[in-house]
Amino acid sequence: MTAWALAVGVLGACDSPPAYHRYRGEAMGTALALTYAGCAGDVEAAVVHELQQVDAQLSTWRQDSEVARFNASAAGDWIPVSAPVAALAIEALALSRRSGGAFDLTIAPLVKLWGFGSDAPANGFTPTSESVTAAMQRVGWRNLEARPDPPALRKRFAGLSLDFSAIGKGHGVDRVAERLESLGCRSYLVDIGGEVRTLGLGPKGGSWRIGVEQPDGGAPRRVLRLSGQSAATSGDYRNFRMLDGRRLSHAIDPRTGEPVRHALASVTVVTASAAEADGLATAILVLGPDAGWRFAQDERVAALLLVRGESGFEHRYTESMSQFLQP
Repeated sequence: MTAWALAVGVLGACDSPPAYHRYRGEAMGTALALTYAGCAGDVEAAVVHELQQVDAQLSTWRQDSEVARFNASAAGDWIPVSAPVAALAIEALALSRRSGGAFDLTIAPLVKLWGFGSDAPANGFTPTSESVTAAMQRVGWRNLEARPDPPALRKRFAGLSLDFSAIGKGHGVDRVAERLESLGCRSYLVDIGGEVRTLGLGPKGGSWRIGVEQPDGGAPRRVLRLSGQSAATSGDYRNFRMLDGRRLSHAIDPRTGEPVRHALASVTVVTASAAEADGLATAILVLGPDAGWRFAQDERVAALLLVRGESGFEHRYTESMSQFLQP
């Protein structure tokens, strides 16, 4: 779940050594930015091909994707999928267990009901308590099964449908990064809509520096220093819609069926993989400022929480996050 909250940039870009190359484009419905060095072969063609594969597997905007075919399938049968989709579903189900259901791939009916996603109703639609209850009957991660060999997914009832958006961009970042490494890249920064993964050093010879955006639109007050890590941010302030004069976050709690309504504005997580960071940031955001903070501490997650207060934003970060924060 991306809030576009990582202000990613390469400092001193105008003075970058010629060995560093840049590529800008679009991917997964958002901006793509690459900075890399030491690669062999046609990097741009390889990246585009990899992202086309990800889109063909995870997109809910195209009817021929693997996820769309699974969503349209009947219950009870194992539906073959590619190995990456099965592995990502297995990872997501593990996170659902760890978070007590705060993260849930089967949230698609609720995403649609509240006016988000590829087939959401018009913004004027007001969900009733009855419609929320009905949608909740088609949600539940325990009703999804995934296996790695042969890779396949299975649903326990026909109405179950998946939405990988809360982990998909991170997965896309990982796929691009792995493709760059296969081409011999010794340093890179991959950014898809604010989800990032790094390797090696930046153009100035130090760690890659990434600013964490303020939810109020102000200049970044925190800077991450990364080299070999990934980072993702989930927030409630970029992707939202207005309903009857009320601001609704796209962050929906699958346990209640409604958008979150707490003081936690954004969560930034640093882990090895971007998919894991993406999913963890979503889970912590849904859990809220207190339960999310306890979860991050108990799970030893490198996390930075920005919590709304009367005098501004309170910055909370776990002990494992301190090593990545620039003083």
